[in-house]
Amino acid sequence: MITSRQNEFVKRVASLKEKKYRAAYGEYIIEGVKQVREAIACGQDVGHIVVSESYAGDVFDAGKTVCVSDGVFAKLSEESSPQGILAVLKLPKNPLRPPEGNCLLLDGVSDPGNLGTIIRTANAAGYGEIYLLGCADPYAPKCVRSAMSGIFFVDLFRISETGTLFEGVPLICADMGGENVFSFHAPEKFCLVIGNEANGVSESVRRQCAFTVRIPMRGSCESLNAGVSAGILMYELTKGASAK
Repeated sequence: MITSRQNEFVKRVASLKEKKYRAAYGEYIIEGVKQVREAIACGQDVGHIVVSESYAGDVFDAGKTVCVSDGVFAKLSEESSPQGILAVLKLPKNPLRPPEGNCLLLDGVSDPGNLGTIIRTANAAGYGEIYLLGCADPYAPKCVRSAMSGIFFVDLFRISETGTLFEGVPLICADMGGENVFSFHAPEKFCLVIGNEANGVSESVRRQCAFTVRIPMRGSCESLNAGVSAGILMYELTKGASAK
């Protein structure tokens, strides 16, 4: 059992809380019994599993499991009430490609919690590809926690520009000046664009959009959370496309 916070393995795992070290090592952290179980079940590339000395749950892979003291685990954990188990996963390598089905383009979504919520909902709603333009890091601990296991089941692509990536795929912009989404009929294949929490969709991306839709709201409500808005739109647009 590792008891020192200065242990090299411990310092390396702890460093994965920071983006630069996730990029340097090509790894990220997931935490909790459910996430570890599902990561293994769906074939994620698991490097190590770390358990605390007081952890009494399932042992998923004894050969990859490292036991640490409760004090050391507290240094590694991002949870207020940790379950005593986390895993180090390899970052997936997804070569950039055009979308194969209905997808998302997230334009400047900066809050990791919102990004994680959108990823989780996208998996549930059947959007298998998510393109990230100037967004928060999807493998940051807060994002991974919000995404739950959804992050294992969608393909994430970080892009610096759209280029010809969406050629032949109509982009649908989410904006308060658009058509009521509940009367809008989506094309059979499309890309839903969700913008930055404060500034919306950037002008450069907006110019590429074929349609603009909005969620109708009472006058007393100025806006919805980006994750909530994305969830409503994802389901409604898929419903509209399937009804045609």
